[in-house]
Amino acid sequence: MSESRTVAVLGGGIMANALAARLDAHRFELRRYNRTTAAIDGPALVCASAAQAAEEAPVVWSFVHDDTASAAVWFGPDGALAAAGGALVIESSTLSPAFAQRWMREATAAGARPVLAPVTGSRPGAENGTLVAFTAGADPDLAAADPLLHVIAGEIVRIGDAGATATVKLLNNALAAVILTGLAETFAAAAALGLDTARLMAVWSRHGWAAPVASAYGAAMLTGEHELRNCSLAVIAKDLRHATAVLGDVPAPLITLAANRFGHALALGLADQEMSAIIDATRARP
Repeated sequence: MSESRTVAVLGGGIMANALAARLDAHRFELRRYNRTTAAIDGPALVCASAAQAAEEAPVVWSFVHDDTASAAVWFGPDGALAAAGGALVIESSTLSPAFAQRWMREATAAGARPVLAPVTGSRPGAENGTLVAFTAGADPDLAAADPLLHVIAGEIVRIGDAGATATVKLLNNALAAVILTGLAETFAAAAALGLDTARLMAVWSRHGWAAPVASAYGAAMLTGEHELRNCSLAVIAKDLRHATAVLGDVPAPLITLAANRFGHALALGLADQEMSAIIDATRARP
């Protein structure tokens, strides 16, 4: 990597802003682009296009919503790849395997050094540098990206090619959705049976397999306070759609059930709420 400590960050969502804050704390100079400028938080040189953000930046790092958003910030005359020849380019968005493979091909063809690096965890993990990054890329590029990834990740796991790496991230999120759906259903069942859910939440938050999820989302499920803090229902619903497409005929009834439940949540208008709002879709399930 060049001696320059400039990083272009593409995106203005929760994770992009958390990444930018960590990079700023590590004394990197930031150039940023997001379609909605007002969503960009923190000190940075805000640019008019992704290509402008990538100009003279030795590192370009994307954290956006989906395949469509990734294509918008990377491809075309205003995309970062138009100005990122020779740069280390990192894509940490959660993507479909087919698009992840396309991104690797087009980034390589543009003369960039691509590293696919989706992460598991949410805003607190990024802020504390404890995420896990799943990576794909050429060995020299992976080695160059590792110090940057360690700004937000406590562990880096090299998976293989881009398609496999994107698939691992989707399955990771599918597992999280299954656990979250199970917790929501358990709380709803306990309430229907007249049990003291607050008392149960206090226990389940401290003990047992469900403790991490119950401690993070149990209180919100019981109070109904689902203001977006870390990850929206829409994001997980999108990841579940990709996961079920990848699975095809592979039997995965729990993942399929979770995908249907999250799809129902979107139909109920809960897309922009925190993941804990899945309990509302559980109570109102058809």
